Amino acid sequence: MKLITKFIWIYLTVTLIVLGIAGFLSYHIITDEINNELKWEFLERIDRVTYLIDRGRRFHPKRSIEGDRNLIVERLDSIVEPKTEVSDTLIWHDRLEQNERNVKVSAYRTIDGESYFISTYGAMIESDDIKEAVLKILFWILLLQVLGAFGIGYFVSGRLFKPFRKTLDQIKTFKLNSKSYLPAEKTGVKEFDNLNRFVEDMTRKAVSDYQNLKEFSENASHELQTPLAIAKGKLELLAETPLNEEQYKHVEALERTVKKLSRLSESLSLLTRIENEEFEDSHEVNFSNLISEGIKTFSEFIEFNNLTLETDIADNVIVNIHPALADILWTNLLQNSIKHNVDNGFISIKLTPHLLTISNSGKPTETEPYLFFERFRKADQNSSSIGLGLAIIERIVQQNSLDISYEVNKSIHTVTIQLKNVNNE
Repeated sequence: MKLITKFIWIYLTVTLIVLGIAGFLSYHIITDEINNELKWEFLERIDRVTYLIDRGRRFHPKRSIEGDRNLIVERLDSIVEPKTEVSDTLIWHDRLEQNERNVKVSAYRTIDGESYFISTYGAMIESDDIKEAVLKILFWILLLQVLGAFGIGYFVSGRLFKPFRKTLDQIKTFKLNSKSYLPAEKTGVKEFDNLNRFVEDMTRKAVSDYQNLKEFSENASHELQTPLAIAKGKLELLAETPLNEEQYKHVEALERTVKKLSRLSESLSLLTRIENEEFEDSHEVNFSNLISEGIKTFSEFIEFNNLTLETDIADNVIVNIHPALADILWTNLLQNSIKHNVDNGFISIKLTPHLLTISNSGKPTETEPYLFFERFRKADQNSSSIGLGLAIIERIVQQNSLDISYEVNKSIHTVTIQLKNVNNE
């Protein structure tokens, strides 16, 4: 949900709560005000009748005055104390044919030694009518509030948040290997200016750290390869000299260690380059041809390990990926299926426009398959594998927005990659 949308929903929610409370209070205030006005009007009517009686006007018992049937004046036989009573009563309404609530004001007055009962009443405004009026008012207020909220939201989103959206777009497209930071731009809004300055500081530091790390990894990889190559050459020369059996075993072990260190250095360097997104440019790679050529390259190795190969490769499966990464991805997959296989095992390769699946026989494992994507994770710690093959594969897959899964069913290991075929996405 966008920030401005969330703001509008919060604003409208608060508005509804406020209008609900205002409607409740308005109803009771209006009702009380109208009732009070009716009471004061009836009290004035009683005072007027009292004034007329005092001026000599005489009334027959229980007769209304001036044709007003809502006004009753009755002369009493005995003297009573003057008092006034206000109450509610139900009066039959001829047109509506039902009892309606009325305000009734009754008064006892003594004039020239005679006591009179004066009563008047009138229909109160119906509560339903008041509710209807209040709801209409609240509806129009709410409608204006909604229109205003969306109008302000459009204005805020379109103009006020324009610098914020621009900063977000710059952050989305920011690349460490671009070697340039995001300069802070003045927006005229203090909070956005602070954000832009923070983004500038962080990107400047990130670019600097990236360059330092890249130089370190490149230098370390280069400097490691030189002594490793020298050590490898010395060991080869040593192996050609007369050695006893025990000495020769030590030399072989050292050669294997040096080769492993060399592969480890190359793999870590490659993984760092992939994570630094140095393989940015994507091209249309024909995976059908890539896999077929790879199988030919490793065919002797497959035969040497007494493995049975089954293939089902669709034609012209095109994927957008950096060619070098595509080759590394497939080579690592095939090498893993060969290296971690068993005697007289099998390899099954299936390629469709949407899936690349490679299955191979292997040793059962109790380790959760997804853990093998971690660096240096191996099922057999005594294996000559350096444990980076699947980590490199997963990083390539993630960088190209693909999905990968690894399943183990007893002794069958299956890696599946979901592809985005250019010809049939």
